[in-house]
Amino acid sequence: MRATDVAFDILKAKGQPIEVHDLLDEILDRLGQDREPRRVSQIYTELNMDIRFQYRGNTEWGLKEWASHGSGKASMRERVTQESDEGEESENEDSWQ
Repeated sequence: MRATDVAFDILKAKGQPIEVHDLLDEILDRLGQDREPRRVSQIYTELNMDIRFQYRGNTEWGLKEWASHGSGKASMRERVTQESDEGEESENEDSWQ
């Protein structure tokens, strides 16, 4: 089983964001692997690249699907995009008046 699939199962079961070090420890434990810096770095990179996961701030990771259902904090990218979209709507409304 891939480390990202294990991470997904862990987060899904917990139902809330988890501090990254705890998540990495649990992944490695389930895979029966030692906490070697190279392996930890590899798993962290895989989490960053997998679209199922989302950094939630304060060193916590969660599932991206939680944000789409309105639970949890919006990511910085989502907040900036939302603010940008709201600003464009305001500007468009002003131009019609």
